[in-house]
Parts: sequence; structure tokens; C-alpha cells
Amino acid sequence: MTKDKKDKLLATARDRLKAAMEADDENRKMALDDLEFFANLDNCQWPKDIKNEREANGRPCITINKMPAFVDQVVGEQRQNRPEIKVLPVDDKGDKNRAAILGGWIRNVMNVSSGSVAIDHAFEHSVVCAYGAFRVVTHYTDDDSFEQDVSVDKIDNALSVWWGPHTRYDCSDAQYVFIITDMPREEYKDKYGDDAMPFNTADSQYVEGWCTKDTVRIAEYFVKEPVKKTIYLLSDGRVVDQLREGDTEVQSRIVNGYKIMWYLITGNDVKEQKEWVGKKYIPVIPAWGKEINVGGKRVLRSLIRHGKDPQRMYNYWQSSDTELVALAPKFPYIVTPKQIENHEGQWREANRRNYAYLLVNPDQNAPGWPQRQTPPQVSTAMTTKFTQDDQEMRDTMGLQKASLGMQSNERSGKAILERKREGDVGTFAFIDNLTRSLEHLGRVLVDVSPHILDTQRIIRLGLMNGDVRNEAINVPAKSGSILNDMTIGKYDVVCKVGPSFATQRSEARQSMNEFIQYVPAAGPLIGDLFAESMDWPRAEEVAKRLEFLLPPEIRIAKALKEAEENGDGTPPPSQPPGALPPSLNQEQPDPMQALKIAEQQGNLKLLQIKVEQETVRLAQEKAKLEGILITNKAAYRPPTEVRQFTNITPGRAEGGPVERSEPYVVGEEGPEVFVPEQNGEIVSNDNMSGFDPQGDGYDYFTAIEAGLDPDDTGHWPSIDPRTGRLLKGMKHPTIDMTLKEGERLGNTITQGPDGYYYYSTGGE
Repeated sequence: MTKDKKDKLLATARDRLKAAMEADDENRKMALDDLEFFANLDNCQWPKDIKNEREANGRPCITINKMPAFVDQVVGEQRQNRPEIKVLPVDDKGDKNRAAILGGWIRNVMNVSSGSVAIDHAFEHSVVCAYGAFRVVTHYTDDDSFEQDVSVDKIDNALSVWWGPHTRYDCSDAQYVFIITDMPREEYKDKYGDDAMPFNTADSQYVEGWCTKDTVRIAEYFVKEPVKKTIYLLSDGRVVDQLREGDTEVQSRIVNGYKIMWYLITGNDVKEQKEWVGKKYIPVIPAWGKEINVGGKRVLRSLIRHGKDPQRMYNYWQSSDTELVALAPKFPYIVTPKQIENHEGQWREANRRNYAYLLVNPDQNAPGWPQRQTPPQVSTAMTTKFTQDDQEMRDTMGLQKASLGMQSNERSGKAILERKREGDVGTFAFIDNLTRSLEHLGRVLVDVSPHILDTQRIIRLGLMNGDVRNEAINVPAKSGSILNDMTIGKYDVVCKVGPSFATQRSEARQSMNEFIQYVPAAGPLIGDLFAESMDWPRAEEVAKRLEFLLPPEIRIAKALKEAEENGDGTPPPSQPPGALPPSLNQEQPDPMQALKIAEQQGNLKLLQIKVEQETVRLAQEKAKLEGILITNKAAYRPPTEVRQFTNITPGRAEGGPVERSEPYVVGEEGPEVFVPEQNGEIVSNDNMSGFDPQGDGYDYFTAIEAGLDPDDTGHWPSIDPRTGRLLKGMKHPTIDMTLKEGERLGNTITQGPDGYYYYSTGGE
């Protein structure tokens, strides 16, 4: 950077920071007063003049700070109902699957970087002083890597963040923002290795706070700088601002845009600079309190802003009451000099020490004994003021006793809930504002994601239930396309507020339990959902097993829904090879109508495929269940006999041939005895799940799908009659017999492009 450019940048930055401070000065002063009042620094809940006067006279200045109880209630409500960020596709280049990956990536960023700490910190300060903020930071994953990660970090002092002019809540339309720090000069020299800017009381930089005798100001300066850039329309429909190897340009044009620059500056120097990876948003997110516009002037307020005066009055009356009660045993005696003659020392200590007795001389001129003067009694007016000030604090902040879990004058449960609901509504604006801040956080993360997730790698995704899973992104396919390409598509962000996942699961479990008691017939239909909501170990595995008991209609509908959510689908049918394009003199079809028809055809094809897949799977499960029923009914053996059989019968847990009336040990999760009524073969789950045409197995899946059955000897057919495909692997024990029989009949075997082997008859 040239000296002229640097001087111009610094002059503009100083002017902008000065203007931002002047525009928001009153709000900042009130916010700082709220913070100090909440923390009660130096007993500041008492006005200085009153506190000094009372302390000079030896009178108490008691503070019973009730502000934290109100703030903790709102903060606790927010932590129990954390807003959740959800990513949605916007254009035809984005899809639900990549949107789900982005959502999982954002959740993982929040988990790994402890983003909830930054958000909670910002929210609590927005409640206390109406100012909170957090930021997005990028960094390399490792010292020996060029891949980058993102974190959400907290900004300890939100009052150090100064925004340029803006109208939107999230400040996304602001052209610049400062994050300032006043650093001791010695610390500055140790950190940066040079002397700070010189101190001069006559310099305007001293007046503006850029330096003092002991400190120097360091500022992070984010600014949107205008640039002209070229955008390109590619052959695949994408619009990019940089061409990569393999991109085919269709059209280009020059547009006016901006880039986001970050500078680390002092009043007279630029220490560091770099371009932010995002293209749209400055990565600093505000969290505001309640906001109102008064005659064109923006006014912010916190939860406690209007509760400070009732708190001061409460402290005053509590101090007065304490003073009266404490001075009661110290009120003086009425005596004559003669009565205490020679006993003055004892009487002088009477108000401070507990004597067993007091010596006194009779005085004929003052009959009787010394009497203590009666102290003033606490008035009912003072007691009323306690109650009144306490209630006024609740009224000004909108939180009644029921909202704080305290006993009040409500008696019925409905009345208590109604009063608590009023408190929740009164403070919901703070949580709603945080939701807007998190929506903007999601937009910032989506904005940087194409530049962070731009290489082929495996990333970790956070799931809604707190678990994690890995996902491969930017994977080149054989067709030339890229699977899970995170650099294309436009996405938007929405935020919803609700209880945490654990709370929702607990409430769902309780509600389903009550529902099943009223409607017992619903139990088998929601048994998997009920088990999934349990806190047992392996509850999810129990739920998956119970899915097999669901009716076929529900299982098919569930499979279709999962396919739709995962973004599975078939492309619309392409134009047949050799078909001619419509001539120019023909009436052109409506493109939107054609797109709609193609989409419907694709959805219908997807439905057919999923129904066929589910039908096959149900047939397999039915066959397994029928086998289990036959074993249990026709071949049951007591446990003692099972133990005997396990020692003398061959195991078939991994599959194999069986003979009629012979006992065999089966079962993947423990020994079970099976006595077949005819010769046959046990098929293991491994053989059902996959078939290798070059291996030694048999394609039972296709055989069952084709409706084939073994013969009386237990042998399965060798060929699929529908397609002529060979169902045995080339290393199957009986493949030689099958091939010789084919040669005898004049048939030949050829390998298809799909890798499977097919029979062709001699006449074809």
C-alpha cells in the first residue's frame, strides 16, 4: 500500500469512527450505566451525593440487588429454547441434500467453536444493556494444511463495536464497522515491536481517543470497498466471478460490486490487511435489546432500564428500616448526675456492652430509676413502600412473581400459568431479536461456505439430536459431474425457536404415553416412535426393529418421505436419440407447462421405484418372519435340548444346505434350533445384501424378486427367466454343471456392460 493510499484510508477511518461515536453517544452512555447498575460497581445503585452524605453521617447504604434475578430468568428461558438455524435452497442449482449438508456443517461449526457461548454472552448483554455482538472468524485447520475452518467467537465488550449508518436490524446494509481496543503503550510495543503513535494533547487524535499518555487505540476496521468485476455464465447454468479449469464460458459482463476488506489500524498506521472470504456480509453480528425510533433518533433500551428507579427506592427504604431497627437498643437513658455519680464509665459503655447489672445512686430530686427513651416504631407506611417498590420493579420489567417461580396471589394452576405467560410475552422481544441475529449468522456462514468448502474432503456434520456424521463433498463422478458440490446454488436461512431436542423428546414421550392409554390401538402404529424417544441405551436400534411390525402402507410412505428429504430422485426423461427438434413453423409448447409435466413424470417414476424396492424388502422380511414362525411352532426345542443340540449339530448362522428332519443351529444373536420339514438351504443376511458375479455366491435377492423358489431337493434355479441373467457367481460350486448344461442346449454366456452374465439361446 502506498503512503498516499494509507494516509487516505486512515483519515477516512478516523472520520468514520468519530461520526459513529457521535451518532450513538447517548445510547452508549445509558448502556454503560445499565451495566454498572446491574453489577453494582462501587455500590453505584446509590446516587453519589446521597451515598456520600449518608456515609459521612455514619448511616447505612444497603443494596439488595434484585436485577440479576430478572435477567437470569430471561437468559435461562433463552438457553432452554435455543433458536435453530435451518438452510433452504433458493434457486434450481441448490437442492435439499446440499441444504441439509450446509445445515449440519453450521451445527458442527457451532459445536466445535463453542458458538453457543458467544451467542449466550451476546444475548445476556443485550438484556442487561441493549448491546451484544459476536463474530465469525476463519482459520486454517492445521499448521500443515491449506483447508480452512470457521468458528463463531464472542466479543467480550459489545460497546467496543461501532457501526456505520444502517437501517436493517442486522446491520447488513452498513458499509463499515469498527471493533476498538485501547491498549497500554508497553503492551503495544511488546506485541508489535515498535513504538506507538506519539502523544500530543493539542492533536485532534488525542481528543478522539486514538491515543493518550498511557494508551493507544487499536481498531479492526471492516469496510466494503467498491470494485468492478466480471461475472461469467457457464454452460451448466452456473454464474461465477472466476473461471476454473474445465469451465465453459457462455456469456460474461462487468458489474459494479464490492469486496470486504479487513484492516488492523492505529491512528497513524496500518498494521495488517486482508480480504474477507465472504462476498456479501461483514462477519460481525449484533444482538440488540428493545428498539424504538423517537423523532428520527434510534433509542435502545435494556430489560432493567426502567426498573432502576424502583430498585433505588427499594434500597433506600430497606436502609431506613435497618437503621431504625439497629438503633433501637442504642436509644439513650434519662438520668441525673447524682444517679450515675462514681459510675460514669459503666453507663458510658451501656449501649455497647451487655452488663449483668447497672449501678445507680438514689436521687431524692428524681424519684425512681433511670429510664430508656422509647425508640420510634417502624411505620406501616414504610412497610407499604417495601411492597410497592418491589411490585413496581416487576411491573416495569414485565416479570411477575409467577414468572420467577415465586409464590404470589394466584391460587389455581391456570391463573399461575396465565401470569407466567404474560411475563414470557413481555420479554419475548429479546429472544425474537436474538432469532434475527442468528438468521444473519446463518447467512454469513452460507456466504463464506463456497470459499471454505471448496475442496474435495470429508466434513463432519452436526445432527439435530446432538450426534455427528461424516459426509464427503465435492466428489468428482465418472460422468464428469461433482457430487455434493458445495460451491454452487443459492440458499437462504430461517430460524425457529423451541425447546431443546432433549426437552422435546421428553415431552413427546410423556404425551405419547398418555395418548396410547386413551387410544390403545395406536400403540402398534407408533411403537417405533415411542421407543425412539426413550433414554435407554440402544433405543434407536429397538425403534428400527419395531419398524418391521408397521403396516406396509406406512413403511412405503416413510421410505418415500425419506427419499424426498434426502434429495433422491430421477431426472426428467430426455429426448429420444435421433429425434428431430420441433420445427420453427410448429407451435412451441409452454416451457413452464413442459417443466411441470417433466417434474410430475420424474416424481411418478421415483414413486414407482420406491414402491418396487419396498415391496421386495417386505417380501424378504415376510419370508424371514415366516421362517421364524415355522421354527418356533414346528421345530421348537426346550432350552435344555438347545444346549444339547449346540454340541452335536452343525451351525448354519452363516448359511448353508440343510436336510429334512435334521436339527441345525441358526441365529445371529444366540443359538436357535431349526428342524426343516424338507431339504433346502439357509441364506445368511450377508448373501441377501449383495451379489458378486465373479464370486462364489448366489443372487437370492433377484431370485426372490423374480418369484423363484427352490425345487424339492433345495436347489435354486440358475437363470432369471425375465432377463436371462445368470444368478450364480462364476466361482459357485455348481457353476461348471450349469455351464455344461447350457452348452448341451446350444446356449452361450456373455458378460453385459453392467458386469453380470447373460444366457443367449442358440437360435438368437
